[in-house]
Amino acid sequence: MAIGSSVFSHATAAPPLFSPAFLRDPYPTYRQHRDGPRVQPLEIRPNLYGLFRYADCATLYRDPRLTAERPREFWVTTDCPDLTQFDDLIDHMQRWLLVQGPARHGTLRKLMNRGFSPAVIERLTPRIAAIVDELIKGFDGAEVDLIKDFAYPLPVYVISALLGVPESLRARMVVLSNEVATWFGNPRKTPASSAVAQTAIRELVAHFADITRSRRAQAGDDLLSLLLEISATDEVGMSDAELYSQCVMLLFAGHETTRNLIGNGLYTLLTHPVELEQLRKDASLVRGVVEETLRYESPVQATSRSVTQAIEIDGITLPPGSSLAFMIGSAHRDERQYAEPDRFDIHRVHIRHLAFGADAHTCVGGTLARIEGQLAIGELVRRFPRLELLDDESDWTPLFLLRGLKTLRVSCSTSAAQN
Repeated sequence: MAIGSSVFSHATAAPPLFSPAFLRDPYPTYRQHRDGPRVQPLEIRPNLYGLFRYADCATLYRDPRLTAERPREFWVTTDCPDLTQFDDLIDHMQRWLLVQGPARHGTLRKLMNRGFSPAVIERLTPRIAAIVDELIKGFDGAEVDLIKDFAYPLPVYVISALLGVPESLRARMVVLSNEVATWFGNPRKTPASSAVAQTAIRELVAHFADITRSRRAQAGDDLLSLLLEISATDEVGMSDAELYSQCVMLLFAGHETTRNLIGNGLYTLLTHPVELEQLRKDASLVRGVVEETLRYESPVQATSRSVTQAIEIDGITLPPGSSLAFMIGSAHRDERQYAEPDRFDIHRVHIRHLAFGADAHTCVGGTLARIEGQLAIGELVRRFPRLELLDDESDWTPLFLLRGLKTLRVSCSTSAAQN
């Protein structure tokens, strides 16, 4: 049964899931699906089901019959008779912390948590603030693309500093990360897009192998040096292949999702002038801005788990080997969970969003992303009292899993607005 056809009885049908119109504005479609069955088959792949309501997502995230581990065919979702041609890509992705089963995840998570401890984040904060200041110092009186000139480079500098990426490699590493994101963010992972991602992964791994050799010869004060030290002294440790995979994962997640958090937050503020003015008058509201952005325009729109034991939800059985998609973007607009969910409310309390997950796989870099978002958005709004959008229409990327803007053109001025 195809979702989005005769399942719902609305007078005006919203765009179908994953259509171009849906990708521009997914929220009317989500609303219709929340009014449907609690679990729904998604037609982009056999044995893939979706949860659209907050309570179902929050509860089933922790269900022991689900695992973050993925079957090999998950990584190339369009029919592909020969998966062996993608062995390098699949083997690499299967080592990411995000997709480990409980035993190995616990070990790797323990190692990586030390690299994102409160002390480490506190030590990074002045460096992030300095990068923000350096990026925006030339904005006054200029027309600026806040994605290209601000939200894009900031996370690159931060994650590169964490991973010991030399400045000469940063631009290339981000190009490769974007190629992985184009593949990763599309639920229809074709053989062609998988081939591009595999080539990018191979080059990223080669770069991190070189950086790792350098750090083994001379340790620095970065996360990679810390991971090498921990891995060498811990009795379980990480293999080199596992280490390279975590580095690629951190580069990808630290750049792509944080860029979208900053861009989505700035765009939403610029289209909500009352909230923007409130932030200008009270800088402490920036924490609420970031948390509400994570709910209202979540950079990650969906995550998934594999079913290990049959699960029945309202008469629909999810068999072992099937996949369950948590439609986070929909859950964050669920009227059963949030009062006026389609209203951007920077004073909202007890948000309990799912943007960083809700189980043992909660994003290891969530605190760092929050700090980057708060410093970036807060300082830009403080520095430029006249920050105005130049384009009438938003320019969203054509990806589903990673929601963000391609461009965000504004005019900047430090002069106060004239009455």
